[in-house]
Amino acid sequence: MSIKEIIFILYDLGISTASLSTLYKEASEEQLNQLIEGDFLELQFSLGVFSDKDIELLSSLSSIQKSKKIVNDLLVEFSENNIEYYMYYEEDYPFLLKNIPSPPFFIFMQGNKSILDKNFICSIVGTRKPTDQTLNQIDSVVQEMVSRDIVVASGLAFGTDIQAHKCTLKNNGKTIAVLPSSIFNITPKTHKRYSHEILAKNGLIVSEYYKDEEQFKKTNFISRNRIISGLSDAVIIAECSEKSGTMHTARYAFKQKRPLYCFNNNSSGVLKILESESANVYTNLNDLLF
Repeated sequence: MSIKEIIFILYDLGISTASLSTLYKEASEEQLNQLIEGDFLELQFSLGVFSDKDIELLSSLSSIQKSKKIVNDLLVEFSENNIEYYMYYEEDYPFLLKNIPSPPFFIFMQGNKSILDKNFICSIVGTRKPTDQTLNQIDSVVQEMVSRDIVVASGLAFGTDIQAHKCTLKNNGKTIAVLPSSIFNITPKTHKRYSHEILAKNGLIVSEYYKDEEQFKKTNFISRNRIISGLSDAVIIAECSEKSGTMHTARYAFKQKRPLYCFNNNSSGVLKILESESANVYTNLNDLLF
């Protein structure tokens, strides 16, 4: 069993990411194999790495065996569905995500990973109930982006997100969908067919989640937004209310030092963002920083 697989098992078990980081950097493969057999004392004495909660988890052989089975079954599914997973410390971990606050320790991807490295990526996000004016503007902007080989990223959600994806696909462009659920359980379910089309047209599906039950946590939708902006070279807020989840994306983009733009409309969220002087009005592709 590889070091990466063992770390994944420990991650599933619930060992803290701080402890996992130390283990990856300082523990040998032999020590890690002993660890998932329930022998944690040597590492604790030599590194002092584990918290009381970590020790409690490692003391339960039945819990370790359960995590082993979960990960082993997952790796089979990953192989069958061409899903790749990367740990933060690996060279193939998405470069842009490495530099954001609170990057995912593991990231899971299905599709054309190369578009993360070779293209300018712009995310378009916003309300689930956009006006016709906003929908038309998304169509126009996306069409122009696709003509310049810009990859469009969004969250596969209703409204703004799915409009950005659909327009990209219609124009034979490449798009990235970042999920609040596992790749095996597309959320929302009604957009599963678009995930298939994204993959068929050399796009990419991304998630930090791998368990189906994780999709029911409301915080996943907020956490997902930091990945949307984190993977992007620029972020466009199409339309949103002041109290919407899209405002989290705007805040993440600002913290991550991503160029932030808004469509010029009177939605309360856009007005708030522009008033804060953290974003500019988007007019055309010349606004983006290449």
